[in-house]
Amino acid sequence: MLNRLVLLLFIVFTPFVTSAQQKKARAPQQIDLLDVVAKVFHPSAKPREVAKKKVAFSVVPTTTRSGGRQILVSSINAAFVWGQDPKTNFSTVYFLPYTDFSENKGFGLKYNFFTPQNAWNLTGETRISNLTEYAYGLGSSTTESDQFRLNFNNFRFNVTANKQIYGSFFGGLGFFYDRNFSVGVSEEPRQPGEFEKYGVGTQSAYSATGILFNLLHDNRKNSINPADGLYLQAALRVNPSWLANDNLWSSIYLDGRRYFRLDDPKRKIVAVSAFYWGTFGRVPYFNLPSTNLEPAGRSGRGYPLARFRGKHMLYLEGEYRFDITRNGFLGGVGFLNFQSFTDENNRIDGINPGIGGGLRIKFNKRSDTNLVIDAGFAPNSFQLYIALGEWF
Repeated sequence: MLNRLVLLLFIVFTPFVTSAQQKKARAPQQIDLLDVVAKVFHPSAKPREVAKKKVAFSVVPTTTRSGGRQILVSSINAAFVWGQDPKTNFSTVYFLPYTDFSENKGFGLKYNFFTPQNAWNLTGETRISNLTEYAYGLGSSTTESDQFRLNFNNFRFNVTANKQIYGSFFGGLGFFYDRNFSVGVSEEPRQPGEFEKYGVGTQSAYSATGILFNLLHDNRKNSINPADGLYLQAALRVNPSWLANDNLWSSIYLDGRRYFRLDDPKRKIVAVSAFYWGTFGRVPYFNLPSTNLEPAGRSGRGYPLARFRGKHMLYLEGEYRFDITRNGFLGGVGFLNFQSFTDENNRIDGINPGIGGGLRIKFNKRSDTNLVIDAGFAPNSFQLYIALGEWF
């Protein structure tokens, strides 16, 4: 066993070496976790060739926290190219069943499809869950003393069809449906509590049905692990009365992500993400902008889920990604993020920073999927993240 451990460390930290005269002619062969496992238990084995399969699967058990409890999540990722055109972007599907064997359990499905030649882009999410979540009122200045507990069941379904307009530009329509039921609140530090005082969408059951008008630019070849490119989205959601909405409201979501690949023999990337999420009208409580609850669901590393909430949210994050080994097996990241929300008077009342870093392990070299292990730090908060695929 000791010999195998030494061999594993040697493979991880020593890239495949080419001769000096080949240095400029050929990059080192990429390896992933399956190559390493095969090499450890079969020392004579060569790194496997990338199979010409149509679909590349990656499966990893992960953990997260909600309502103070540890949740076991199984993250299953499938990546493939639809059709034979090499210019077609990767399509991705994430299956996310989860449970804590008590108060939190559910199933989520998220997808991002590109049809041949990127003629259509189809995105969506389906989620059925029973959740426990801590909330703190509105704004960026809430403290632990404002904390209360929410229990609810949730069903969410949304789908957006984007038609290619020209090149990497798309326009589309979407349908969004949210239903929360069996909603209960407890552990409120004062009466009446913040949830009761808000008063919109706080009943034991409510639904929200909306139509999305979407503009999109996406020239990233692989959204699982973008190496360069630009992503821009502008989305308007309306929730009209003729779709049986009790509360009339709308939202605007503006999202931009830019990736800069640095000129270096090793992979080094600077990635920047920023978005504005604003809501207007009588917005149900659970539809308000909140930490880690935007469409991508990956904001605010360092803070727990739904730590801050308000009618308007501003977000900015920067990340530096780099390879540690030349064979691409090990990498690292450092990140810094800022989020800000409006309070009950609809005023921005603070900035909430987060900082951290993490390790990347090549999980599947065919789809360029990384195993993500990140540590996020924020005032009075620490979060550990284990996931598949880059954060944005």
